Amino acid sequence: MRGIWEAAILLSAAPPLFRLWRGPSFWDRVAGANSLNVRIALVLALEGVLGKRAVLLDVALAYALLGFLGAVLLARFGERGER
Repeated sequence: MRGIWEAAILLSAAPPLFRLWRGPSFWDRVAGANSLNVRIALVLALEGVLGKRAVLLDVALAYALLGFLGAVLLARFGERGER
């Protein structure tokens, strides 16, 4: 059952990956990267819960936090670059 959920989440990562790769603007690429970070953190958390490995929940939380900080830094960089 675990593999079905992980496969569904990873399959849902295809549109953000395409947006990251082909995004016409910088902001599309930032949104795609942020969406991929959310999905990766979700897969880590799901594996931690279903596999009964609590350390993966900590890793998922840290990954989500670093992904959020990365998105904020990219947004600040993009905001300054367009002036």
